[in-house]
Amino acid sequence: MGEAAAISSAAPVGVYITRPEFSERMSALTSNVRQVEADVVKIKSKQDTQQATLNEILTAVQKQGSFKNSLIAGFSGLGGGIAAGTVYLLHWLTQ
Repeated sequence: MGEAAAISSAAPVGVYITRPEFSERMSALTSNVRQVEADVVKIKSKQDTQQATLNEILTAVQKQGSFKNSLIAGFSGLGGGIAAGTVYLLHWLTQ
């Protein structure tokens, strides 16, 4: 059945009406929340992968000891983050 809503008029206390559209809206909302949670898990795993890659790059650059190479590695990581954010935004906008 649907969610119950109290009647606020002069009806006796404890009398409820049920409307099926409440349960339909709730199930739609629940499925939307599940989709968002799944998207967050995907984003988190991509971020973890990117962080590992960035750490590898940083380690390699620190071994080289060049400030120029450090800047290149930092901006490549920043560019990857911006690219991932853009892809997610476009994915979100197309749904």
